[in-house]
Amino acid sequence: MAKLILRCSCLILPGIVAAAAVAVAQSVSDTTPKITSVSKITTAEHQTITITGSGFGTHAAYTGDSDYISFYDKKKKWEAGYEPDNDTVTLIVNSWTNTKITLGGFAGAWGTHDYTLAVGNKEEIRLWNAQGAGGPFGLTCDDGCVKKTVTIVAATTSTEIRSSPNPSVYGEPVTFTAVVTSGDGVPPDGGKVVFMKGAEVLGSGTLRGGVASFTTSTLDLGANSIKAVYAGDSDFAGTGRDEESSSLIHTVN
Repeated sequence: MAKLILRCSCLILPGIVAAAAVAVAQSVSDTTPKITSVSKITTAEHQTITITGSGFGTHAAYTGDSDYISFYDKKKKWEAGYEPDNDTVTLIVNSWTNTKITLGGFAGAWGTHDYTLAVGNKEEIRLWNAQGAGGPFGLTCDDGCVKKTVTIVAATTSTEIRSSPNPSVYGEPVTFTAVVTSGDGVPPDGGKVVFMKGAEVLGSGTLRGGVASFTTSTLDLGANSIKAVYAGDSDFAGTGRDEESSSLIHTVN
């Protein structure tokens, strides 16, 4: 009878070990982060950056550093996010779920010692599961993190144009006003906006608070299709001449 019991125990034990091994394998898989996508990252200090994937764990919203996420600028060699590295640039974390992390940009010593982002810079994002045992140990990911490199791009802009008066009388001065906006803030003063009729340049204006104006009294009779083209700068992308949102029909009677 004892032999029978022993045999039963030996049969059950491997099954228990196998089940435990599967559970451990699943646990490791569930806590190993995978990055599916990262939204565009611009040069702005305050911007929305979305990281999607799986295995991120969960973390409360915060502004500062933690053991589980790092932004490393490969060109300027500065880093944000790691608590053990005593970074002076910190991250603004708006939300952190197992599949999506939303950042609000950077804080702390952003801007000091040239701690900024520039178009074309390579930004390496390193991420650990917030409930895992990993954490920053250097620039490698041998300790359970995942890496993804993102190239910094210029902030996109859009340009709207209006005219006054419209319609106008032939020979009457008409003022065209362009408003340049961006989700990453107002483009800096001094930027150039060119006002065009087809391929002809009518004149230009200089941005002040995102607004540029130009006045002319030489418009032709009839319908005039006018476009406003923002030239852009190192941080904000320009608007192309084919942007429909930057054109209007001005009528001269």
